[in-house]
Amino acid sequence: MDISQFFLNGDLKGAIAYMREHGEFKDVLPAYVAIFENGAYRAYEIPDELNEILRLYQIYFRDTFYCGVSEKEAADKLLTNLKALLHMPNADEELLTEKLQSTFEERGYHALFGKTQGYYGPYIWRETLPNVYCVELPSGRAEYTVNILKGFVFRSWMDYLTFGRFGTRGWASPDGTINCIEQAYDFESERFLVSLLKHEAQHVADMKRFAGITAEELEYRAKLVELHYAKDLGLLQKFLSEADESKTRDSHSIASAWVKRGFAKTDPTNLSDIQHRALELLSAHTREMEEKYGKGKTGSND
Repeated sequence: MDISQFFLNGDLKGAIAYMREHGEFKDVLPAYVAIFENGAYRAYEIPDELNEILRLYQIYFRDTFYCGVSEKEAADKLLTNLKALLHMPNADEELLTEKLQSTFEERGYHALFGKTQGYYGPYIWRETLPNVYCVELPSGRAEYTVNILKGFVFRSWMDYLTFGRFGTRGWASPDGTINCIEQAYDFESERFLVSLLKHEAQHVADMKRFAGITAEELEYRAKLVELHYAKDLGLLQKFLSEADESKTRDSHSIASAWVKRGFAKTDPTNLSDIQHRALELLSAHTREMEEKYGKGKTGSND
């Protein structure tokens, strides 16, 4: 077991114990001890009142991933403390989120609040540069607006726990735009052209076509699109290693488990077989989605 599994399981105590046993982590271990064992939280190069908000999220991360507090209890504490800090004790979560976003935006930052894979954690960045990409999917070709996000201050919980080693690299917004974190990509790589652009474009097309589609269904379909276009044999192995239906809050793990079942009889060393099987599974799943949600629009060429 390498250290990434501790992070993916949200087990900071296990990760720190692993670091103590492996010399290659001696440089980063003191920083983990300071934050998680001693509660000496990070300060960012932003105004003090914004640092106070991010400090409450850091406390939530420590409570949840190190101290063993239940996510619900830690989340209730986070929301209560945020409301107190912003002087709005009776606000509902929607109003609180609007206030948090405007507090950052008034000081010149872009901000997105909410949950990623079941846990709270904001994204705070300095600059958004829109671009238009023409993306081909199995359902057709269409243009998508891709926002390149630059100058990140905070990138939610996984990035925080791993000091930037892992974390969200992009997402599709309900308005149909794709958001890409600049620092996470080589823009000529398959990781960008397939695992971000085609993956997120498939999300956009599916959200438009199938009202009510679940997060697990979205991820499953996008992973199949990746496998159909990717030339990297390691991608299927990555999905297989992430498969875990017991992680009911993690749509990626559940979707990967569906991929694992679908590819059980496919030769994992034959790229052509993988690409063909991915398209076959996607077509079958599209028929299921049409029965479940109605045929809708294809979402391409518009």
